[in-house]
Amino acid sequence: MNLTNDAMLVDLTITAWSGRRYDREASDHVAAAHDASSSAGRYNKLLLPKSAFAALTAVVSEARKTHYAQTLPWDDKGARLLTVANYDRYTELLAAIRERMVRQRTRFIEDYDTNVHEARLNLGKLFRIEDYPSKEALIGKFSIRYRIAPVPDADHFMARLASDDTDRVKRDIEAHNAERLNQAITDLYRRLAEAVDRVSERLRNDDEGKPLVFRDSMIENIRELVDIVPRLNIFDDHGLAALCEQVKRKIASADPASLRPSPAFDPELRQRVKRDADDLAQQFAGYFGSVGAAEKDVA
Repeated sequence: MNLTNDAMLVDLTITAWSGRRYDREASDHVAAAHDASSSAGRYNKLLLPKSAFAALTAVVSEARKTHYAQTLPWDDKGARLLTVANYDRYTELLAAIRERMVRQRTRFIEDYDTNVHEARLNLGKLFRIEDYPSKEALIGKFSIRYRIAPVPDADHFMARLASDDTDRVKRDIEAHNAERLNQAITDLYRRLAEAVDRVSERLRNDDEGKPLVFRDSMIENIRELVDIVPRLNIFDDHGLAALCEQVKRKIASADPASLRPSPAFDPELRQRVKRDADDLAQQFAGYFGSVGAAEKDVA
């Protein structure tokens, strides 16, 4: 694996107007009415009805969910690791989400006057027209964008440093990259383990011996995950690949309707998938126990 050739860093930036505004006058009034300090609380106005933001909030949530699902952890500053193998899929999904953001932003602006009028009625004397940005300004208040950058390579910095510092800086950068890779390995194991655990939990019976509710999304989420993991397995971790294949074959292939009381219910299949999920959960527990050893090999 050549990290600088096989991966890149991606930083997602989401801009979303909250539609809230701190009202100092109202805060002071509440404090005075209750004989309290002016620092005891803050009155934040909801400038528009919550329903006005529902569609945009859903797009923002989907953007974050997709960004995290399609990438790996890297640092605590916001950048995440995107493999070259998953670049096309990532950019395809983000492009679709950005288009949705534009469409929902347009609808939001079209309904803006109506929602401001409703807010005027809801807020009463708290309403201030100056709290509301213009329609033109709203265009820049809702956006989704990402920035791609190369993974830091220790050798890129060496020629610009004094000779007595190069070895130390190179070791620091390489150690930093190795640490982040270890976290990325663990993250993929964790994703699969948590998904398998959820399936195992939902396939048990309640205290009365009746099957718990099992929704299609349980299997759909597993299918999405076993599709993503191979493209993110930049480390060519054979153990991870083998576990992912087992999850795909033993769980993701199941028809969710056959795992719950329905015309297609198959009790024997439910029991088999439950056993397989329990067995896989144990295998993941074993791998998590040996992650430290795997990390030493990477480092």
